[in-house]
Amino acid sequence: MEAAETKAEAAAREALAKVADILEPTGLQEEAELPAQILAEFVMDSRKKDKLLCSQLQVVDFLQNFLIQEDTAQGLDPLASEDTSRKRAIEAKEQWKELKATYQEHVEAITSALTQALPKMEEAQKKQAQLQETLEQLQAKKQVAVEKLRIAQKQWQLQQEKHLQHLTKVSAEVKERQMGTQQEFERLYQELGALKQQARQEQDKLQRHQTFLQLLYTLQGKLLFSEAEAEAQIPQELNLPKDKPLQLTQPQEQNPQDIMGRDGSVSSKSTAPSPLEMQAYRGFLGHSNMGKDPRAGQNPAQAMVSLDFSHRGPSSASGEKQVPLATACTAMLTSLFQ
Repeated sequence: MEAAETKAEAAAREALAKVADILEPTGLQEEAELPAQILAEFVMDSRKKDKLLCSQLQVVDFLQNFLIQEDTAQGLDPLASEDTSRKRAIEAKEQWKELKATYQEHVEAITSALTQALPKMEEAQKKQAQLQETLEQLQAKKQVAVEKLRIAQKQWQLQQEKHLQHLTKVSAEVKERQMGTQQEFERLYQELGALKQQARQEQDKLQRHQTFLQLLYTLQGKLLFSEAEAEAQIPQELNLPKDKPLQLTQPQEQNPQDIMGRDGSVSSKSTAPSPLEMQAYRGFLGHSNMGKDPRAGQNPAQAMVSLDFSHRGPSSASGEKQVPLATACTAMLTSLFQ
């Protein structure tokens, strides 16, 4: 142990002496030739190196003392411990080299990975910037689209309100027109009913006239007009519509003697009127006047017929003069056509 220490100290002293021998003449020569600033920098650098060397020597000395103490504590031979220490140092150095090589490989791998990753990272940053710009553009477009949608919805709502108001107005107009049409229809229906009733009355009146004329032709025993002339002339004389011509029934042919005999025997028959006379009376006056006074509110022709029937009552029995039925009918027809 002491021998190793003395050897180390001797080696250190010898190295320092060599350094001092080398530096002394050179330093004096440089001091004479170099500027002061360069010399100051050199001296400072030299002092740093000396301090580093001294610190390293102190570390070596500490390690040697520690190893010697360990060997002494374990009771080993200093030579054997030195060999063991050397082996361990060599193994540690080998491990250190392996670790350093592994570290270097890792550093190279990391460096190569970084070299490959840097362009990718730059490209990714560019893409990120592009995506950010695109996202901002899309957000701006989205904002514009939302604004347009809001305006479109507002316009659509206004259009719907206007359309609804128009439909309401049109519906009210249609309802009003429908009510007017319904009222007009009811009015026309009432007028149609009145016209139908009037037509029925005219038809009844025409039927009474036809019956009366048929009776008159039967009583006189001859036809005043032919059937074709009657259809064309009688509606004009009676002021009746042409679409409803009179339907005259041609009576049976009779001899004038039969008619005269029938007229002469009228007063000799019973006071009750014949069925033909009752038919003429009903046809001319209508069923609604059967229970009333025949002479009340009648024209001259109807009054004459009533007088004729009244002359057939009790007064005929006293021998009063009676008006012939044919004469009364002729007078009534004349007053009717005037």
